[in-house]
Amino acid sequence: MPATAFLLAAGLGTRLRPLTLATPKPLLPIRGRAMLDLVLDHVRAHGHDEVVVNTFWLADQIVDWAKGKAGVTVVVESPAILGTGGGLRNARPLLAERFCIVNGDILSDVDLTALWNEPAPAVMALRRQPEPTHTGVSLGTDGVVHGIDRVVGQGDPALHFTGVHVLDRAVLDLVPPEGEACIIRTAYKALIPEGKVRGRVHEGRWIDIGTIAEYERARDEG
Repeated sequence: MPATAFLLAAGLGTRLRPLTLATPKPLLPIRGRAMLDLVLDHVRAHGHDEVVVNTFWLADQIVDWAKGKAGVTVVVESPAILGTGGGLRNARPLLAERFCIVNGDILSDVDLTALWNEPAPAVMALRRQPEPTHTGVSLGTDGVVHGIDRVVGQGDPALHFTGVHVLDRAVLDLVPPEGEACIIRTAYKALIPEGKVRGRVHEGRWIDIGTIAEYERARDEG
């Protein structure tokens, strides 16, 4: 069956070195379980039984992780990493007409079902940021995304993208047909001026495990 969830697990994890020199970042443990197991639990809690996981760095370990996990298909990117847009494009034949996307190094309780039910071809989970440390995203009172800093339009420094979103498969038509590509700088850049991207502000748990300090925080919080 086509997959309704896509887990991004192909990154190099450079900011977490030396931990990621021998282990891909999504497989680093949080209280005895790989981060990727926790992300998989999250999507399955919202009814997504068929899942695609992409991988590049130390790909054999992600392939081994998936063995015995029903409904999980691993796509190995080779010979080069393809980015968020290229990775989705590469896995397109395995994806359903609508699917959710979650980074393999983000732990959250984002309501994936609420995102899924938003009436738009692309729906972003957003988060408030008291200090503008991430790229700003502008959200109108109508729930429509109007801009992302340094991508299209003007962003709002009070909000940022969580890395969790839902897309219609047709959106992948807007990704270049070859090479590495970013889904935000290709598809979203085209859709936002047309008013076809919606956003929901997530008030709950969200940990982006991009640095050693954030990883230690995640281990402490579980």
